Amino acid sequence: MTQALDLSSVYTPHEGQLRIHASEAQTKVLEVARRWGKSRSSLFELLRRWTEALAIPADVSVVPPWQAWIVPPNFPLARQLWTELNTFVPKQMLFGRPKQDDMIITLRGNELRNWGEIHIKSAHDANALQTAGLNFLWVTEAQDVSDEAFQRLLPTIRDPSRFPKHVIYEGIPSKTKDHWFRKIVELAGRDKSGNYELFKGTVYDNPMLTKDHINEIEEDKEILPDATWRRMYLAEFDADAGGLRNIDACIAGDLLEAPIPGNHYVAGLDLGRQHDATVLHVFNAQDRTLVGHYRWDPGFAWTQQREETLVISQEWGLERIVVDATGMGGDMYQEAISELGLPVEPFNIDRSTREPLLTALQVALERETIHFPPVPSLLRELRNLQPRRLATGGWRLEAGPGYHDDEVFAMALGLTACVPAHSETIRGRRTGSRMSYLPRGDGETRSLGVRMMRENKSNKMRERMERAGVKG
Repeated sequence: MTQALDLSSVYTPHEGQLRIHASEAQTKVLEVARRWGKSRSSLFELLRRWTEALAIPADVSVVPPWQAWIVPPNFPLARQLWTELNTFVPKQMLFGRPKQDDMIITLRGNELRNWGEIHIKSAHDANALQTAGLNFLWVTEAQDVSDEAFQRLLPTIRDPSRFPKHVIYEGIPSKTKDHWFRKIVELAGRDKSGNYELFKGTVYDNPMLTKDHINEIEEDKEILPDATWRRMYLAEFDADAGGLRNIDACIAGDLLEAPIPGNHYVAGLDLGRQHDATVLHVFNAQDRTLVGHYRWDPGFAWTQQREETLVISQEWGLERIVVDATGMGGDMYQEAISELGLPVEPFNIDRSTREPLLTALQVALERETIHFPPVPSLLRELRNLQPRRLATGGWRLEAGPGYHDDEVFAMALGLTACVPAHSETIRGRRTGSRMSYLPRGDGETRSLGVRMMRENKSNKMRERMERAGVKG
C-alpha cells in the first residue's frame, strides 16, 4: 500500500491477499474459494490503484478523469457491495455525498487528476454495461456473470485513452469449461507476458477464520454433493460440480422429426411466466429418451402456444402431458388445453413436491436412465442449476443468476410420465451406455407423477397411464 492510503485500521491482508497487492499484472484473476477474502482484497486493490493514479496526469479530454466499475451478477449482491463500499472507503477520499439511487461514489482528486468515480453495475442487464472506457474493472462472483455481459464489458477496458488500467476477475470456479471465466482462468494460467496473473486459494488458506467457521464449512460436507463442496471451498473446477451431475454421460442421439410407429410418447410442459419461456419436452415413454423439443420465448400469446401444443400433441399422438399447474396462471392454462381434449395431467410444483421432482431427475442422470440430444438451451440450464443456502440453513437447487429453469422442469415433469426405470433393483444389465431393467412385479416403485395421481384417485389419469403402457 502507498503512504497516501493508510487502511491498516480496517484491513489487515493475509499472505494470499498480500501476493495480490504485490503483483503488477494488469489483469488479476482470482479463482479462490468462498470465505477466502477475495472481495475484500479486490476492494482495497481498487482504492490503492486510485491513489496511485493521483500521481499520473490525466488526459483533460477524458471525463471522468478516472472511472471504476464494480460488476456483480445481480442486484442483491450489488446492494451488499454498496454497503461495503460506503463502509470502507475513507471519508477523506469522498467528494460530495454518495449517490445511492445510482450507486455512484465520487472521489476527491488533486491538481493532476481532479476527481474520479466508482460505479456499481449489476450484470443482470447486459445492455446497460456500456461506457466510454474504464480505468479499473472489478467483476465479482465472475462464475455467475453471463457470457453476454462479459462481451459487453470487455471493450470498456480496451479504450486507449484510459491510463492506467487495471482489471480484477474473481470468483469460485465456473461450472462449465466453456464459460468465459473458465477461459480467462486458463489464459492467466499459461500467460508468460506478465499481463495476466492467476491466484488460487482454498478456504483453509484464510488464517482469519475461527474454529467455528471451519466447523460450519466441514458440516456442509454432509449437505452438499462432494463436487459442489470442493468447488465452493477448495476452488476445484469440476464440470459436474453444479446441482446436477453426470449430464454429459446422458447426452445421446438426435431429436426426431416425426414419431416412430409402435412407440408411446409422453410430454412435460413447463409454463412460462412474464419473463420465462414455455418449454415442451416430448419423451419416448419406454426408454425415457427426449425426442421432441419445443420452446416459446416470452412474448408468445398463450392462445398461440395452446394451438401449437394441440398440433404437437396430435402429431406425436401424446398419451400423457404432465403440465406445471402452479399458481392461477398455470391452472388456467392447463384447463384451457384440457378443453381441447388433450391428455393433460396437472402437477403443482410447491414446497412439498419440488425437491422430490428434482431428486428424481438427479437420480436418472446419475444412473443414466434418461437420455437427450445436445440441445444448447437445455444443456445450459441443466449445468447452471446450483445449490443455494436458505435462511433456514438448508440448501435448495435453483437456477444460477442470469439463468432460468424452464428446460429443467419440463424435463423433470416429462420424466414423471415415462415408464419407471426401477434402477433401485440389482437386476439390471448394462447395454452400451444405457441400463436396461427388468420390471418389478410388486408395483411398489413408481414415478412421482404416478404416485401423486394414485393419491388423488383420478380414474381419468389412470386410463391415460394404461394407454401409455404404464402399469397402474
